[in-house]
Amino acid sequence: MGYIFYDLRRSDSCRDMAPAALADGTFSDAALPAGMDMAGIYIIVNTQTNNRYVGISSNIKNRFNTRLATVTEMGFHNLEMQRIGVTWGSVSVRNSLPPATYLPQQAAWPVPGSTVVSPPPFGSFVATVDGQSINLEKLLIRFVLRKLGAGGTVSNNAMAYQRYDNPTADIIKVCVAWGDMGGLFQADYIEAEWYPGIGHGW
Repeated sequence: MGYIFYDLRRSDSCRDMAPAALADGTFSDAALPAGMDMAGIYIIVNTQTNNRYVGISSNIKNRFNTRLATVTEMGFHNLEMQRIGVTWGSVSVRNSLPPATYLPQQAAWPVPGSTVVSPPPFGSFVATVDGQSINLEKLLIRFVLRKLGAGGTVSNNAMAYQRYDNPTADIIKVCVAWGDMGGLFQADYIEAEWYPGIGHGW
């Protein structure tokens, strides 16, 4: 059995990305959630529309910096932005061999022997598991749609609505862990087994 762990436990709401109105008629400075200065993968959750967006970046802080001006110029209120959460972090993968000793609880992740992988500056976020290439962004999108159980929509149209088959010869256990996104949710995790072969895809 192979393993893929999305450790997305860094999180916050997007409240401070919208400047707050001050008593003197001016506005506060916009600010990003702390801890985004890293390569990795993220999920934006809009609780008003129950929509999710999955993204990758070689520097998540830089990616979100490009959105600050848009939030200000479009006049979003910080109370609107408070209803939008983001959770982000890294991904680790492990081959099936040698067999891992695994306990079915979050403390067991990442499984010993796993390797952290990061998205490149350009191109797809791909890792090799058991000799096969896995698109980690597409896999997380399909996981959110098929296994999270939260309903709603995912606005990654290019990768969201086509089944993704496990290309390896063995089961891959996938775990996604997330933070509370500034109090919007309870921090938690969910696991699922991705079976190989046509007809078992997500």
